[in-house]
Amino acid sequence: MLTYFLSVLPILLLVIISLLKGVREAVMAAFVLTIIIFFYWGADFKHFMATMTVSLFTTLNILMIVFGAAFLYNIMDSSGLIRRITHSIDDLHPSKEIRFFLIAICLTSFFEGVAGFGTPGAIVPLLLISMGFNAVLSVAIVLLFDGLFALFGAVGTPLRIGMQLPLQLSDAQLNLIGIISAVIGVLMMGVLLLLIFQMFRKVHEPLQHKAKIFVLYIFFALPFCLFAYLITDMATILASLMMLLLSVFYLKPKETRLDFQPWLPYILLAFLLLLPKLILPLNRWIGWDITFSDLFASGIQSVFKPMQSPMIPFVLVGLAVAWFYKNKTLQLNLALKKSGTVFVVLFPSIAVAQLMIYSGVSQPSMISYISQMLGNLGNLYPVVAPMIGIIGAFITGSTTISNIVFAPSQLETAQLIGLHPEIILAQQHLGASLGNAVSLFNIIAAAAIANLSNYKEVLQKTILPVLLGGLLIAMMGIFLMDFL
Repeated sequence: MLTYFLSVLPILLLVIISLLKGVREAVMAAFVLTIIIFFYWGADFKHFMATMTVSLFTTLNILMIVFGAAFLYNIMDSSGLIRRITHSIDDLHPSKEIRFFLIAICLTSFFEGVAGFGTPGAIVPLLLISMGFNAVLSVAIVLLFDGLFALFGAVGTPLRIGMQLPLQLSDAQLNLIGIISAVIGVLMMGVLLLLIFQMFRKVHEPLQHKAKIFVLYIFFALPFCLFAYLITDMATILASLMMLLLSVFYLKPKETRLDFQPWLPYILLAFLLLLPKLILPLNRWIGWDITFSDLFASGIQSVFKPMQSPMIPFVLVGLAVAWFYKNKTLQLNLALKKSGTVFVVLFPSIAVAQLMIYSGVSQPSMISYISQMLGNLGNLYPVVAPMIGIIGAFITGSTTISNIVFAPSQLETAQLIGLHPEIILAQQHLGASLGNAVSLFNIIAAAAIANLSNYKEVLQKTILPVLLGGLLIAMMGIFLMDFL
């Protein structure tokens, strides 16, 4: 019993201290505790050093994306392009509620796809508030919609870095997880949209254009599922651009001219990110990696692919924007500051997960013991799987880190029970994405930008839809088990 308790203790500590003190304090405490348990488990110093190296490379992979996204965003912001993007759809429709949902869906998904890491919460609620909408409502709805869009985050980071690398999944497995997640996710959010309508009605007035809002949502949902199958990493970016294009034809008065110029840098970014997938020789050229096959003679390996990082297209587009608009500064200090802030929470979070995974030297790992406990649920396990993902995002505020921490035990449990592993991993992934809407880290960050001091008001609006969403993910996962 002591062994089982110690295996879950780092996760319990993360939850308890996150609620009582804060995320940063929680991950540092869990990091120190997990190191102690790691050696108690029978692992030696060479395995510890190898695990820290793997954690560092995983962190570096994410930080490169964070830096690139922040670098481009800050340059575009200082050039006035972000302001122009947010106001480029003002003339599409005279109804404020239509514009509210178009901005909440289209721009939240767009900024999640190109930047992620809290960027939508920093931009979109402020625009909605400036249009005269309630601040708590604006923050809550943006966070709820982002619970779908964070599935693929910044150019596929939650799947690539959060699942494929630590679990060593094939591209075919990743593609299947992506399409399952996208289909279940859009169906779930379609149901949650009814709750969002009720939230809107209680704060403002009953919606007059529900049918048109559903059409706008479909403009995003169908391309999202299609691109999740064809180009998983780019699904959110391309679906948001497709939604904008279709919405223009659907809503735009004939005499209205729209300004697409501020969108050009992000369109160029999407093209550069797609280029290696379209030109196979280029994909092979940038596909070289640095492999450490036996770190510190521990048998643990790590792979680093610097040329495949999305950071390079982000930086290239950022430099092009700075040159074209004659920016006097590249805002490097802001991008480095954001990367440093993320590192403080990110590295210990990833290290906790990796220490739990690689603790199995003289006995089964901590993750294995957790899997054995969860395996006792048998066929009821798909009901719990999405809730585990939600808890992970609640703790860390990140789909990617929730996947890194919990996906290994989810996969091992699925294999132990004999359940379809891709469906269970998709449920973990969906829960992790949806859990962003109740994460204290995300709520506090978005609310602070919107000048809200009572964070509980936002949580009170998001918690019921998130719990209902988790239940819907569980039901649809069980349904899929009979067909795959």
